[in-house]
Amino acid sequence: MAFYRRSELQGVAQSKLDDAILLLEHKRYSNAYYLAGYAVEVGLKACIAKQITADVIPDRRFISDTYVHELRKLIGVAGLATELKKQEGDDPQFAVNWALVAQWDPEVRYSGVDSSSAQYLIEAVADDNSGVFRWIKALW
Repeated sequence: MAFYRRSELQGVAQSKLDDAILLLEHKRYSNAYYLAGYAVEVGLKACIAKQITADVIPDRRFISDTYVHELRKLIGVAGLATELKKQEGDDPQFAVNWALVAQWDPEVRYSGVDSSSAQYLIEAVADDNSGVFRWIKALW
């Protein structure tokens, strides 16, 4: 049985984003795009892990929903929908970034991505002021 500690998920998420940036710099656009979105997914799963305690068996649906790859659904599972709406209202650039990031689909790993799409996604994820990853890190 595999299990994932929150601290491990945090490290994996950061590594995926670091790798995405490195791949973008080396013109590996498709893989950079994929890993940037995957960093957000794993970061959200670290937020979900924060909710799980050792002496409680989580609801089966909660566990099942944790293993999806849909960022919007993971926001709900993590209990961050209200926080997301507040952040979007407080920071219009974050709202734009989230709208772009929320379109990410892991199936992109089977197709090509152009340089602009990769650049825009990574900027939306990694922006120091209004990036989605910065927001996730503050909550995990």
